[in-house]
Amino acid sequence: MEQETGLLGAVAAAGGAVGKAVGEMFKAEKRLTDTMAAGPAGGEQFQVSKETVLDAGKIIQNQVEALWTSYSAAVRDLRVNLNGLDTVNKDIAEAWNERLIDHDDSYSKRVEQYIDSLVGLVEQLRAAAKQYGHTDEDVVAAMGAAGASQR
Repeated sequence: MEQETGLLGAVAAAGGAVGKAVGEMFKAEKRLTDTMAAGPAGGEQFQVSKETVLDAGKIIQNQVEALWTSYSAAVRDLRVNLNGLDTVNKDIAEAWNERLIDHDDSYSKRVEQYIDSLVGLVEQLRAAAKQYGHTDEDVVAAMGAAGASQR
């Protein structure tokens, strides 16, 4: 019983922290989506100008780096170790691992997809900056080298 209480407590504690982090991620995504306007091809486009493109790219690149650092540190601790668990707790832990990490639609995969979408946005801003006439040096100074936002 002590093992069960410990596992369920650990799962609940991790779930609360993960739930909060995922909730914050979805709030941030909604704020980002709210600032985007529909483009002519039905996709979404981030609206920038020659004056704002480098700053926007820098802000989003910094966010990619911060999110990836936080995510990388947190995801290691999400998996529940199945060793030594009884059948009931092992089933619970397997379901927990599936929902948080292993399934294609898991919380961790959603976070990765969100980070990937930000990486794509940085690459679009990098291209837009060059189209606006910013030099390669300006773009690299603002957003890092091409591919720097890749994991």
